[in-house]
Amino acid sequence: MAYCTSDDIELRIGADDLARLADYDSDGVADAAAVARAIADAGAQMDSYLQQRYEVPVSPVPDVLRANAVTLSVCVLRLGRDSMTEDHQKECDRVYKWLEAVAAGKASLGIDPKPDEDTGAAGGHFDADDRVFGRDHNL
Repeated sequence: MAYCTSDDIELRIGADDLARLADYDSDGVADAAAVARAIADAGAQMDSYLQQRYEVPVSPVPDVLRANAVTLSVCVLRLGRDSMTEDHQKECDRVYKWLEAVAAGKASLGIDPKPDEDTGAAGGHFDADDRVFGRDHNL
């Protein structure tokens, strides 16, 4: 499941910039497959952080997650075109710091985190008869 769409990216950076980053067949239009791959790569990276506190993929997608997914998807596209400037890198780093904060519980998606794994039912109980065979008992 994707956290953003090609339209979300186009709204943020514009059709011309998106085409510059994702037009690999030189037809003046962003290649849908390249954009989809960047969105999927960004989503996978985000899930690696988010799974610490949330069930992934997160659905429905909160606005804060969508906005950061757009930024990270653009970062992936920029890396593919070697067009990463220092300012762009700072924006990418900001997303990773936010993801680290979410994973650590210092930032939130605005939804309930997954329940703690150790809050389930009480553990089982096992009873057994005395050993019949073993080092201490002859055969």
